[in-house]
Amino acid sequence: MNLLLYFFLRKIFVKLDFTEKYIYLRKGVILCRFGLIPLSNIVRVTVERSLIMRIFDAKKITVFTVRGKITFYLRKSEPLPFLPEIRSVSLKPRFSELLFGAFADTRALGGIALLAAFLRRLSKLFGGEYFDGVISAISDTAETLTNALSVLHIAVPKIAAVLAVFVLTAWSLAFARKLLRLANLRAARHGNLLRVQSGVITLYEHTLVLNSAAAVMISPLSAVLAKRAPIYLRGVMVFPFAPVKTAPKIIQTLCGIPLENTPRIKPPRSSFFGFCAAPFWWSVGLSAALVFVYLSDSLRSAMLLKTALYCALIISLYAVLVCFVYMRHSGISAGKCSVSVSQRRSLRIFTNIVPRGTITEKTLSQSVFQMHDDLCNCKLALAERTRLKARLLPRSEVESRL
Repeated sequence: MNLLLYFFLRKIFVKLDFTEKYIYLRKGVILCRFGLIPLSNIVRVTVERSLIMRIFDAKKITVFTVRGKITFYLRKSEPLPFLPEIRSVSLKPRFSELLFGAFADTRALGGIALLAAFLRRLSKLFGGEYFDGVISAISDTAETLTNALSVLHIAVPKIAAVLAVFVLTAWSLAFARKLLRLANLRAARHGNLLRVQSGVITLYEHTLVLNSAAAVMISPLSAVLAKRAPIYLRGVMVFPFAPVKTAPKIIQTLCGIPLENTPRIKPPRSSFFGFCAAPFWWSVGLSAALVFVYLSDSLRSAMLLKTALYCALIISLYAVLVCFVYMRHSGISAGKCSVSVSQRRSLRIFTNIVPRGTITEKTLSQSVFQMHDDLCNCKLALAERTRLKARLLPRSEVESRL
């Protein structure tokens, strides 16, 4: 619908003007929406060309600022006058590096949402027969898995096998989609701009402004153990496979942020319980619930309940392990030109590398339990309304270095 209204009929529904300082956009005829963006506020421009757009020689442009965005359509041959051409040599990773980047960036929950949306659209377009066929295939695969494990004298409830096959299928679908999106990734920098191109079926071209953005390394447990991580800038993956030793050089080359080799302020070992308290108590509670189920005569045969408790217990124990590993990689590194903050979010560790000049506020806080060991939480506010937080750090070291 958007392609029809705002591309084929854009002479009726769209008014777009480029001036030396602003982009003016109006959409609609009766109910109009207006957008006015100063060129100085632009932080990212994304050009997207899906398969249908490529057939009709169209492209979708999304202009991002710190506080909002506007979207419009142009023909492929129509240039964006406020973006210069970048002819620098591109940095292009190998296919094995793209595989690692897609693997590290794929999440099971996102895959489940993607598979659910796919099945819903499949049932709407082709009827319920195809939907039932996919569900039947998942059920048959789970039954085959259950029979194979029973040969090895491993008893697995069928509902657990169905859930495992469904999650694995969803993750595989999300991984394939991510890999297609990252294919042919290449990045080239020209002055204060970084252009990232990727995609096979849908082509993407991101132009990022290198003014006050933080480079981010997002690492799941597999990436931490492999000592490698993908690098992001303004939500765009600019390099999929950065070894820890060479990551500072890649970040300085692509993102223009110098990263000094300074020692990291780490949480002490005594603060381990502060990192794993939530998943630890969840593990204790779930273990107690399992003991109660096995001792109760009325609940002993409830296989669905026991399967759910076992799955939740495994996830909680895995979270405890992840917190233990991430504690060693958390903390703050403060140099003369940049600051690196590593913090855990969910089951991933985020390392933000920011120019020191973009930090607008520093806050140290202590709880009652942290005062005994003289620990503190450090919060940094950045110019682009971003807040970073490092927990359970020695207060004296933070005050002396930051």
